[in-house]
Amino acid sequence: MIEGELGHESTMTAQHDIGDKICDRFLIKGILGQGGVGVTYAALDEQTQENVALKALSLRRLDDWKALELFEREAKTLKQLDHPQIPQYIDYVQVDTESDRGFYLAQQLVEGTSLADLVAEGWRSSEDDIKDIAQQVLNILTYLHTLHPPVIHRDIKPQNLIRKADDTILLVDFGAVQDTYRQTQIGGSTIVGTYGYMPPEQYHGRAYPATDLYGLGATLLYILSGSSPADFPQPRLKIDFRSRVNLSPHLTDWLERMLEPALEDRFSNAKEALTALTTPLVKQDKNALSKPAGSRIDLKRHRDSLDITIPPVGLSGNSVGFLGFALFWNGFLVVWTLGAAAGGGWFALFSIPFWCVGIFLMRTALYSSLMRTILTINRQEFTLTKYLLGFNVQQKQGKTAELVNVEKQESYKVNNRPIMELRLHHGVHSYAFANGITTVEQNWLKQEINQFLESL
Repeated sequence: MIEGELGHESTMTAQHDIGDKICDRFLIKGILGQGGVGVTYAALDEQTQENVALKALSLRRLDDWKALELFEREAKTLKQLDHPQIPQYIDYVQVDTESDRGFYLAQQLVEGTSLADLVAEGWRSSEDDIKDIAQQVLNILTYLHTLHPPVIHRDIKPQNLIRKADDTILLVDFGAVQDTYRQTQIGGSTIVGTYGYMPPEQYHGRAYPATDLYGLGATLLYILSGSSPADFPQPRLKIDFRSRVNLSPHLTDWLERMLEPALEDRFSNAKEALTALTTPLVKQDKNALSKPAGSRIDLKRHRDSLDITIPPVGLSGNSVGFLGFALFWNGFLVVWTLGAAAGGGWFALFSIPFWCVGIFLMRTALYSSLMRTILTINRQEFTLTKYLLGFNVQQKQGKTAELVNVEKQESYKVNNRPIMELRLHHGVHSYAFANGITTVEQNWLKQEINQFLESL
C-alpha cells in the first residue's frame, strides 16, 4: 500500500470482543492495532500460556483479494525466519463460520515502543542512537537478504521498528497487513510500501536489497528530524536534508548515500552499508600533496567518480628539448638519405631503421606537447582517452574493479635525463599517460587517483 504520512486511511472495526476464543486456543485480551483490512489483537495462547499478537483478516470484509495474498505471504515468510530480532512465528489458522471465513496469524508479542511512537512522545535521537539503530537493522537485513531466496521487507519505516526497554530493535510487519496495502497499477505492477519511505524503483513494483536500505535511511531521517521524509525538498528526487540535521560529516555522507534515488548510487546491500557505517574515517595525511600552484590540470572528485583533464602542455619545458632533438634527428636523416640516394640509390635503404626511430621521436614529441588526456573513473568502469588536435587517437576502458593502481615510471631519456610518465595498471595491462607534465603534478595525480581507487 501507499500510505500517507504516518497515518491511516481507514480502520477496520474489530470482529472479536475481549474474551472471545479463536480455534479453542487463542483468548482475545485486547486490540493492539486496527488497519484498513485487518485487526491485530493481544491474545493468550492457552497451549503455551504465552501472550501473542494475533493478526486477523475477514474474508467477508475484503475489498481486494490482494490483501489476502499478502497476508498469506507474510505467514509463509515468517514461518521460515529464525532471528532474535524478528518476532517468532507461532501458527497460521483459518476458521469458517456460516457467514464468513477468518484468517489468523499468531506471532510472538513484542513488548516495546515503535520508533514512530517514541518520536511522537518527544524523543530525539543522538548520533550514537542513530548508529546503534542503523547497525541493528542492517544486521537484520543482512540476514534477510542472504536467505535463499532473499527476503525483502519493502516497508521499513518507524512504525515497523520496535525498541525494547534494553534498546534492542525488532523488525515487524512482514506482510504489511495493517493499513499498508492498496493496489495501484503502474505498468501492471503492484506497489507495496509507505509513501515517504519508498525509493523510486518501488513505485514501479520493483524491489531489491537496496530498496530496504532506502527505507532505513528515510526512517533514520525521520527520527533525527521529527519530520516525514516526504516533507523535505527533493530536487531531482533526491532528499535535501543536510541543512536540517546535525551529524558528523562521515554519518551525513553515509546517510546521503542510503537515500540516493538512483538504485546504482546506493549501497548495493546491507553488509556494504554496515561496513561503510562502522569503518572510521581515514585521517588526512599531513604529507598529502595539494594541487600545484599554477597547474592547468582539471581534477574533479565526487563521492563515486573522478574526472581528470590534462590539457596540452605546449612547447615548454621538457617538450622543447625533446622536440628539438627529434627535429635535429629527422633533419639529419633527410640530408643523409638524399645524399645516399644520389650516390647509389640502394644505399639509402640503410636509413630505414633510423627513420623508424625518427618517426617515433617526432610522434612522442608531438604527443607530449599537443596531447589532451581525459581520465574518468566511476564505480563501474574507467575510460582513458587521448586527443591530438581534437582527434581521438587512443582510448582505453575497462572495469574499475580490475584497476590495480597508478605508478610513476621512466618513459624515455633526453640528454641522459629520464622523462617520467604515469602508468595506470589494469590487470595485466598498463596504460601510459601524463608524460608531458611536471614532476610535482605527476606526484599529485598519482596520489589522488590511488586514494580514490582505495576509497572504492
